[in-house]
Amino acid sequence: MQLRLETRPIGEVFVVQCCGRLVSGNEVFSLHSQVQDAIEKYGDVVLQLEKVEFIDSSGLGAIMRLVQAARAKGGDLKLCGLTPKIRKVLELTHLISQFETYDCMEEAITAAYLGSRYSRGKTGDARPRVVCVYASLDVCAFLREILCGAGFNALTTTAIDDSPILLKATKAKLAVVSSRIEIVRGRPLRQAFREIVPDVQILTLDDHFATEDPGEAAEKLLKDISAMVTTAN
Repeated sequence: MQLRLETRPIGEVFVVQCCGRLVSGNEVFSLHSQVQDAIEKYGDVVLQLEKVEFIDSSGLGAIMRLVQAARAKGGDLKLCGLTPKIRKVLELTHLISQFETYDCMEEAITAAYLGSRYSRGKTGDARPRVVCVYASLDVCAFLREILCGAGFNALTTTAIDDSPILLKATKAKLAVVSSRIEIVRGRPLRQAFREIVPDVQILTLDDHFATEDPGEAAEKLLKDISAMVTTAN
C-alpha cells in the first residue's frame, strides 16, 4: 500500500499518522517534506506507526534524519504504536535506543509537554494555559491570537476527541469550547474534562461566534474569561 499521511496539530505538538509502506522514493520524500515543515513550526512531532506495513532502510534512515533535525532545533520526534515487526527492526539495527518510543499517542504528547529524555518540556511558559476546542482552523487561529495577545498560552485543537489528550498533557485550568460540542468520547463534555482536571473552568462560546463582528467577539471573550478567572481566585 502506498504511504498515506494523516496530520494534525494537537496544541503545540504535531501528530503524523503513517499508513502503508514507508519505503524509498515518493513515500520517503513525502514523509520528510511533511515532518520537516512541522519541525520548523512546532518543534515536537509524534509519528504514529501502528498502521505501517513495512519500512526499508531508506525509510528508517529518513526517520533518523528527522529525529536529528528536530533535536538540533531543540525539539524531538517521538515514535508511538510500534508494530512488533518495526520494533524488531529497530532492535536488530540497535537503533531503538536512539528514539523515544511510546505505546500510544497520548503518552508521547504528554512527554512532549511535561519533559522527557529528549524533550525539555513546555513548562517554561509561565502564562496561564487555555485549551481551545473548535472545529475550524480559522476560528482556532483567531482564538489563539486573541488569547495570546491577552497574556494567555492558548493551545488549540479542531478534533473533539483530541481535547482530553491536550487537557491531560497541559493540565490547563481553563477551556474554551464550541457550543456544538456536548459529548466527548461518549461522556458529557464537562464530566469528561473534570475527570481529567477537576477544577477546570469551561467557557462555552456563543452559537454564532464564528460569524460575529471580530472586535465584539474578542471583547466578549476576554470579558467572560476575566470574570471566570476572577471568580476562581
